[in-house]
Amino acid sequence: MIRSVLAACLLILAVTPFASAQYDSIPRPAERPVIIQQQPLDENYQREQEMPWKARPFKDKLRYGVNITTPSLSFFGGSSYFSFDISPMAGIRVTPTTTTGLGITYSYTSQPDNYTSRGRQKISLLGGRLFVQQHLSFLENVVPGLFLWGEAEQYKVLSFKNSQGKITGYDFDTGFLVGGGYGVPAGEPGFQITLLYHANYNSNPNTYSSSGSPLVIRFGYWFK
Repeated sequence: MIRSVLAACLLILAVTPFASAQYDSIPRPAERPVIIQQQPLDENYQREQEMPWKARPFKDKLRYGVNITTPSLSFFGGSSYFSFDISPMAGIRVTPTTTTGLGITYSYTSQPDNYTSRGRQKISLLGGRLFVQQHLSFLENVVPGLFLWGEAEQYKVLSFKNSQGKITGYDFDTGFLVGGGYGVPAGEPGFQITLLYHANYNSNPNTYSSSGSPLVIRFGYWFK
C-alpha cells in the first residue's frame, strides 16, 4: 500500500513540469496575434480605376457644384455697401485634372445712392460664366488640391433702382477673371476656395464685379 502511494506521488512529480511547460507554451489571450482580414475592393470600382480615361462613361466625368462670392460689407460715415452672389455650376472633366463648364449667377448689390444722402440704390443682376479649372497634379505630393482657374462672365440687369427711377434690361460688358485656389483633388466632392483677379475691371467701367473691386474671393463646393 505504501509503495503504491509513493509510486503515485513520484508519477505526479514527474508529470507536473511537463504539463506546466505545455501550459506556458499556449498563447495567452493578450499574446495571441490579431489577424485582420482585408475586404476585397469592389470589382466595379477597381475596374473603373483601371479603365483608360477616354473609355470611362460620360456620366463619370460630369461635375456639379455651387460657388458663393464672399459678401462685401463696408461702412463709411454711416453708409454701407453690401453685395452677394451665388452661382450653381456644372462641368465635365475633359482630362483627369481639367474641368471646363458653365455657371448661372444671381447677384445683388445695395449701396448709398449717388444722388441723395439718404437713399440707396439696389441692383439685381442675372449672369452667366464659362470657366476652366486646372488642377496642378505635379504638386499633389507636396500640396494636393492646388488649382488654376479662368473664366469669362457677363451680367444683365434685372432691376436697378435709385432715387432717379428704375432701369431694367441693361447689359454689362464681358469680364475676364483669372486666379487660383485650393480645394479637394480633381473629381472628388468637397469644398474649395478661389482667389480671382478681374482683369478688365479697372480699364472698362462697363464691367461688373460683385465684390466692388478687381479682387474676388469665392467659396465653392463640388457635389460630385
